[in-house]
Formats: sequence, C-alpha cells, structure tokens
Amino acid sequence: MAPSPQHSARKLSHSRLLLLALLCVAGTACGTTAQSNKVLFEDPRGTVSLQTISDQSIQASHPIDLKPALIARVLSGMQIQEYLQYYQQTMTGEAITPVFLPEEVQFLAPRIAKALSTAATGEAVAFLITSPRPGTGSLVYMETTAGSLYAYDQSLYVTLSQYRYDPMLTNMHYAAYRPRPLDPSGLRNRILLFTPSAALRSDNVHRPEGGAFTDRFLAIDYQLLQQASPAIATTNAPDAPSRTTEALAQEVETLRKALQSVQQQLDSQTT
Repeated sequence: MAPSPQHSARKLSHSRLLLLALLCVAGTACGTTAQSNKVLFEDPRGTVSLQTISDQSIQASHPIDLKPALIARVLSGMQIQEYLQYYQQTMTGEAITPVFLPEEVQFLAPRIAKALSTAATGEAVAFLITSPRPGTGSLVYMETTAGSLYAYDQSLYVTLSQYRYDPMLTNMHYAAYRPRPLDPSGLRNRILLFTPSAALRSDNVHRPEGGAFTDRFLAIDYQLLQQASPAIATTNAPDAPSRTTEALAQEVETLRKALQSVQQQLDSQTT
C-alpha cells in the first residue's frame, strides 16, 4: 500500500531535521577547528592575538623578549608602493607610503612585544588595525590593515595580508571596473618594502605556506636593524660628511636587496 501524504510529509520533515542537525554539528566542528586564535588585546583601534602557524615545518623561537622600541622600528620601516610607481620612482627618490601611521605603531609595538613573550613555538603573532578615513561629506570609511609575524634565529618574519582595506570602497571599485577581480587584500597591485633595506634578509625558506597569493612577506634581521639605526641618524645629520666609496657600495647593495624582495613578491604573484 502506498504511504499516505501525511506520512510522506512527516518523513520529509524528519529528513530535513536530521540534515539540519548534521549541518549544525559540522558547523560546530568547523568552528572549533578554526578557533586557533587567542585574542590578547582588543579595542576599537585593533587587535593583537596569537594564531597557530599552519605550516608545521616552522618552529618559531618563541617565547622571546624583544623591546617594544625594536618592534616599533620594524613596523615603522614597512612601506608600500604601487608596482608601476616603484619602477618609475625608485631611482628618483620620491616618497613612498608607510604601512602604519605613527599612532598605529604606538598602539601595536608594545602589544606585539608582549605577545611574542608569551607565544609558543607553533604560534605567530597576528595584528589588525582599523583606522577611519574621511570620505565626502560626513562619510567615514573604516580601513583595515592586518598581518602576522614570528621570530626565528635573530630575524622577524613578517607577513602583510591586508592593507587599508575597506569593503565599501572595494565593492564600489569592483562595480565600476567589473572585469577586474575583487581584491579584498588591497595588495594585488602593491609591493611591500622595508627601510633600511640593509636589514632585509633574502630568505624565502621561512615564508609560511598556505597563505593568499597577495600576501606580502619580509624577513628582517633585527640585529642588523639595530646596527643600522644609528647610521641613519648620522646620515641625516646636518654636518654629515660626503658619501664615501664604501657608503655608495652599501647603497648599491641596499638597492639590490630591495629589487630582490620585489622580484620574490612578483614571483609569488604569478604562482
């Protein structure tokens, strides 16, 4: 005998409930797996947290005590520039844009230093900054800059995953130029630089795997950075002596490292 319509409806209802329950369990499991972040500091300006390094081959030198002033030097040295602007302006010495504003460095540096002192070997320090940018009239855009870093063997390995991203502006740009793919990172057509580039390491071995192709990566020797800082102050002094052959050679080496860093970023863009 064929089942009644009421029986079929009840059976379908039970099937839907079972499916819903399975989805809830799966969602909970996925949520549990994704909860690898431990937020240490959070306020309207941004957050600093510990996150599990997805690349298990990386064992960071954590916990580690680094001075907030050193972290501030790293953050202040990070700079961003458009691809075309870089090749057109590098030799002319025109200014490029700091990744972080001074007040953002002031917020992040002590908190990142504290996070590094509590991180485990399999954890990186993640950071996120939210900053307002005035628009037309009373409109204010909220831009997000985010990334992560970890320490290993006298170096800091920094990944920038998002730069001045605002969903509203990105969607407006996508609507106006639909053939171009959406860029939630704000980094697709930009390169990440560092100054002084003498502190840069041409080390792509410790670049974490599994990130987005738009991620920008720097390896910074913080001992060289500490040594380079006084040299910068001397060079900028009013009574600084004229450049010697050794100084010119150092500038050439600095430019070579910067170009090598750019090439690595371009290579990762195309893979």
